[in-house]
Amino acid sequence: MNSSKPLYSQIQDYIVQQIENGYWPENHQIPPEREIADQFRVSRITAKNAMLGLVNEGVLYRHRGKGTFVAARNPDIQIREATAPYVTALQPRKKIIGFIMPWMEFHYSSLLISGVEAALGQLSYHFLFKRITDREEESKAIQAFLDIPVDGIIIVASQGEQNFNDDVVRLVLNKHHVVLVERTMRDIRTNGVYCNTKEIGMLMVDYLYKQKAKQIGLITYPSLYTIGVSDRINSFQSALVQKGLEPLPEQNILSISPRILEELNRDEIPPEIMEFLHMNNKLDAIATVDALLAQYAGMACIKLGLTHMKIICCDQPLFHPDCLFPVAYIDQSPFEIGTIAAKMMADSIENKADTRKHMISPRLVEISPNRR
Repeated sequence: MNSSKPLYSQIQDYIVQQIENGYWPENHQIPPEREIADQFRVSRITAKNAMLGLVNEGVLYRHRGKGTFVAARNPDIQIREATAPYVTALQPRKKIIGFIMPWMEFHYSSLLISGVEAALGQLSYHFLFKRITDREEESKAIQAFLDIPVDGIIIVASQGEQNFNDDVVRLVLNKHHVVLVERTMRDIRTNGVYCNTKEIGMLMVDYLYKQKAKQIGLITYPSLYTIGVSDRINSFQSALVQKGLEPLPEQNILSISPRILEELNRDEIPPEIMEFLHMNNKLDAIATVDALLAQYAGMACIKLGLTHMKIICCDQPLFHPDCLFPVAYIDQSPFEIGTIAAKMMADSIENKADTRKHMISPRLVEISPNRR
């Protein structure tokens, strides 16, 4: 593989080469995500994003329950050369929207992407997706989209509100069509849609307080990973104080890098979480900033025999057979956020609409015992 290119782009190069060389003809079923991930030694999330990108470009198509297949070639569509860094297999005369997003828990990100894709599809827009890991990749993704060029860019938060990438600010100041997701600019007018993450901590603490949980732990990502994560941590601590409780001490908080989770198999438990819960086995409850961390915490609780633990998380948890299931979760409506972002973008392009911000309130969903 060409190590100078993003992993997902290298996978796309390989798939395009197989098609162009005639190894994979029209309607040929390509290997599943698991095999692609194993072949390239990447996470299944990376493999899925690569394949999803080619589906969005019309190079591949999905058949629910059967797999992913090579799409019929349209003479009006030019498939990129394998050396190109980004897919340009786009039908003419349709507007193109770029979508940039850092790594996020898979189910949440899938719903967010699906919301954007569904709304843009209805509006006859094309959709290009780029996942990033840091500020440098964010800048490269922006430049690549401008080189295509795209008609607008939707950008999901990757840094705090006070620390925007200069390239993002430049896009806005140069009057490009931009929609920010999960963050806003305080002093510059731009389109934005976000969940009120400052309410999430209060909802979590209020629920745990009613459940009479006194000793609470928090498993999170670093506070600077996204503004949403920072808000959840701060609002959780503030809510504890408002309830007359002490804010969580340092030993009750585990901050874990998303990079560690990307390379784990579904049944692996991060050793940091195992050690944290082993050292804090007297806790009554655990709050996590997303559903994936809740799943790992639940798996660790089963391994350690901590079946008394109450787990609450952000986003709808996914079932795992060897997992202590959360008692409740906070719904941030990612599909709705994606849909609103796409429609906001189209309104900006088609109607030259004024910039605006749309805030969604989170809601707590209690999970009944027979569903756990």
